[in-house]
Amino acid sequence: MTRQPPIYVCVTNLLESRHQKKTGIPRVEHEVAKYLAARGATVVAWNKRRGRFDAIDFDAFIESIMRAQSLDLDVICAEPRRSHAFAALERLLASISAMVARRLSLSREPGRTVVRAAFRRIAAAWPYLSPEQRRAMASRLRLDENADRRGHFIDTLVESREGARTHRAPRDLDIAPDATMILLGIWWNTRPMEAVARLKRERRLRFVGLIYDLIPIRRPEFFTDETGRGRFMRFIDGLLASGDRLCAISSHVARDVEAYAGERQVAIRPVTSVPLSADLKRDSPPSATAALARHQLEPGRFVVYVSTINPRKNHLFAYRLWRRLVEELGEAAPTLVFAGQRGWRTEELFATMTADTVMWNRKLRFVEGPTDEEVAWLYANCAFSIFPSLYEGWGLPILESLSFGKYCLAADNTSLPEAGQGLAFHADAEDEATWLAELRRVITEPGYLEAANARIRERFTPRGWDDVGAELLAVIEDVGRGAR
Repeated sequence: MTRQPPIYVCVTNLLESRHQKKTGIPRVEHEVAKYLAARGATVVAWNKRRGRFDAIDFDAFIESIMRAQSLDLDVICAEPRRSHAFAALERLLASISAMVARRLSLSREPGRTVVRAAFRRIAAAWPYLSPEQRRAMASRLRLDENADRRGHFIDTLVESREGARTHRAPRDLDIAPDATMILLGIWWNTRPMEAVARLKRERRLRFVGLIYDLIPIRRPEFFTDETGRGRFMRFIDGLLASGDRLCAISSHVARDVEAYAGERQVAIRPVTSVPLSADLKRDSPPSATAALARHQLEPGRFVVYVSTINPRKNHLFAYRLWRRLVEELGEAAPTLVFAGQRGWRTEELFATMTADTVMWNRKLRFVEGPTDEEVAWLYANCAFSIFPSLYEGWGLPILESLSFGKYCLAADNTSLPEAGQGLAFHADAEDEATWLAELRRVITEPGYLEAANARIRERFTPRGWDDVGAELLAVIEDVGRGAR
C-alpha cells in the first residue's frame, strides 16, 4: 500500500487575528485545520520575522484562544485586587492609556507594535488596580464599545497570566519531500509565495490554494486602495503559477478565477468548488446574554442582518428600506438588528443612523461583536433575515439563516443565489421598490412567511465543516498522488 505523503495546512491569518472573534477566513482556517490535523496533517504558519514556515502546536493555540474569548470585560474588572508596592502606578497607567488612546484614534488596527507593548504593560499592572480603576481604564481605551480591541486586550491579559507564550513559540519545520501544503488564507506579501516556489523546486512540494473571492481585483473600491489591489493581484498570480490545484468557496468564484487566469494567459486546471459550512446551529446553543437583553428584542418581532459593517455589505441601503417601512407601517414594522463587527469606512453610516431619533435604538439596533451563541439566538428568534450585500464570495449568513429555518431576503449578485439553494428571496441590491414589495408581503400578508419557512424545513440541505474538510482532503490526496 502506497503511503500518503505528508500534509501541511497553513493558517497564518488565524494567528494574526487570534484576538478577534472567529469569522471569515480565520473561521475557515480554524475548522478545516482542526479536521485535517485530526487526520495527521501538520499545522503551519508563515513566520515573517524568520522568513520561513513554522509548525504550530494547534491544540494548545486554540485552547489559548478559547480561554481569552471565554473572559468577559465585567468579570475581569471585578476580579480581586492585589496589593502593590509602587506608588507611581496610576501615573504610569495614565500615560500608557493616553498613548494607546491616541494611537487607536489614528487607526483601528490594534496590532501595531507600540500598542501591543502598551497593552502588555497595562495587563501586567491589571491585578493591582481596583475595580473602579479598571473600569475607568476600559472606558478610556474604549474596550466597552470596540469588540476587536476588547478581544485583543483580553488575549494580552491571558498571555500575561500564562507567562512565557510557549503555545505560540515557533518550532522549526523541515518540509518533507513530496509533501502537499494547502493554504487556507491570504498572504499579503510575496515572500511566502517565493518560499513555496523554492520548496517546489527543491523538495517537490505540491501546493493547493483555497480562494475566497477576487473582490480586491474586481471591485477594489469595496476593499482596498490601488496599493492593496496590486498586492492581492501578486498573491493571486502566485497561486496561479504555483498551485497544483486551486479550490474556491463557490461555483461563482471558481468561474471567476478561471476567467482571471484566461485574462492573465495562464493555463490552469478547472477550479474545484468547495462551498463553506453553516454549522452554527449545531455547534452554538442560542444564548440570551445580558448584552442582548439590553436591546429588549422581542422574539418574532425583529429582523436580523448578520455581517461585518462596511460599504460592501450595503447597510445604508438596509437602513433606508427600514426608514420607509417605519413611515408606512409604524409600530407594525419589526425592529431591524445589525449584528456584527465594525469594519472600515463606517463613519457616514453611523452618523446617519445615530442622528435619526425615530430609528436609532428604537426600530434600529446594533449588536456589536456578538458571540456565536448570541448570533444563534438572533437567528433562532428573528422573524426573518436580510442580506443585501453588493458582492460576495459565498454568502454564509444566507445559509445560516436557512439552517435555522428562517426565510432570508438577499441580493441576487455573485454567489448569493447559490448559497440560497432556491429557498431565499433574491433581488438587485439597489432595487428599493422590489425589496419593499417583498418586505410588505412578508410582514403583512397572512401565511406568506410561514409558507416560506415551511419550504425551507422541507428542502434545505445542511452542510457541516466535516463536509468541507473531507472535500478539501480529497483534493489534497489527489494532488499528493501526483495528479496534475
